[in-house]
Amino acid sequence: MVFYAWTTSFELAATLGAELGESYGEKVDIRVCEAFLSFKSTPGNTNYSPAPADGFARPTQLGAMELLAAGLPANTAGWTQGFTSNSVLQLVRNVKQNYKVARLPGTPIIVLDSNGDAAVVSATPAGQDGSSLNRMLAELTGGAVSQSGGSNLSALGNELLSTGRIESVYGCAVIFTTFLPAASRPLLGQGSPSPVLVGGYFHETAIFTVLKEGLQIKMGEKPGGLQMWLTGLAYMGAGVADPRRGGAINIWQA
Repeated sequence: MVFYAWTTSFELAATLGAELGESYGEKVDIRVCEAFLSFKSTPGNTNYSPAPADGFARPTQLGAMELLAAGLPANTAGWTQGFTSNSVLQLVRNVKQNYKVARLPGTPIIVLDSNGDAAVVSATPAGQDGSSLNRMLAELTGGAVSQSGGSNLSALGNELLSTGRIESVYGCAVIFTTFLPAASRPLLGQGSPSPVLVGGYFHETAIFTVLKEGLQIKMGEKPGGLQMWLTGLAYMGAGVADPRRGGAINIWQA
């Protein structure tokens, strides 16, 4: 069987993960996350110039979001309103706002890290370090993840703990992964780059995945009865199909 498709990447990964095994689905996820590097790397949307005849700005590229250290003051030099944040929930709000600015349908998908080491400052509250997943848990649970015997988990905190994702925060689906690519990028408009993990926010049509496989379906006797299994090799790649429908998230690392 030869299978060739252009399709929505995370939907495909979920399907393949269920049908062919989690390791296969992970390979798709890895290539999708690498595609986040192709989104615009700096805050602020790039709009059509000249503006369309109706006079309203329309973006050709969505700007990158910046997720900085918790406790960093919002009046820090270089802070870009609507794109820079010092909490995961503020980041989600910024994504929701920019998604509407871009006039995109449906709800955005946000992909953050579950294995990062966020940068901290002297004002960073306890529990607001480590991965973006840990930071979001701390924000949703009143710090329960960093307290001895803490049990004040919210419903969203429980959902995140049990599934590793949240279906709707401010109308956004938030997914956590260990496959985000690392990069060095300027933050807060500074000239010198800082270490970041590059996440993404996007409409499901912003990223394409290409698969070309030489898979064979085999059937035979196995312990427990007649079984079918798949063999073969696959080539998989992913890329940004439309930079108007998605953007990068620069997550500052220690």
